Amino acid sequence: MFQSDLSQHQINPIEANYWWRENSPAGALLNKLMFLFIVVPIGLVLKRFYALSFAVFALMVPYGLFVRILAVRAVRQHLEDHPEKRVEFEQSGIIS
Repeated sequence: MFQSDLSQHQINPIEANYWWRENSPAGALLNKLMFLFIVVPIGLVLKRFYALSFAVFALMVPYGLFVRILAVRAVRQHLEDHPEKRVEFEQSGIIS
């Protein structure tokens, strides 16, 4: 019954990612790893590994999209486990 209610609502990936980062150790860790996609290419350029630097930097966008997909799934799972939080999620803008 609740699954059909959830499918009618849109989950905001940006807000879901923020919620996941703040409320889950896995979300916090995966979001902090994004920092490496900025620092590592700079270090590789300084070591003159230009192609490898470009490859690592190019993976940043797919990784960011992957993290957002995981965040949306985490919100869906949390709402399936705790349907009473639905109103709270609507008020905070995570679902609409």
